[in-house]
Amino acid sequence: MKKICALACTALMFAGVPASAQQGTGEPARDAEGKITDEKHPDYILCRTESVIGSRAKKRRVCLTNREWARVAREGRGLASAMAEKNSSGLITN
Repeated sequence: MKKICALACTALMFAGVPASAQQGTGEPARDAEGKITDEKHPDYILCRTESVIGSRAKKRRVCLTNREWARVAREGRGLASAMAEKNSSGLITN
């Protein structure tokens, strides 16, 4: 009984995987509209809602690829690091 259950679970896991993802051709899996469905792919478009500065209620939707979100995060960390270095007093205490 356990073997049948294990086989059924394995079959169900692979039933939802598209053929292109199983073959590993390097092309990302796409839906009927041609959009990439793999959320980890660098070209997958991810939308986030951000607050507009100066407004309490206004929001804006920003859509970028994962690659672009990584670049934005990297630039933000660089700016924060530069600002911290610029404003440091130079005193090191333990």
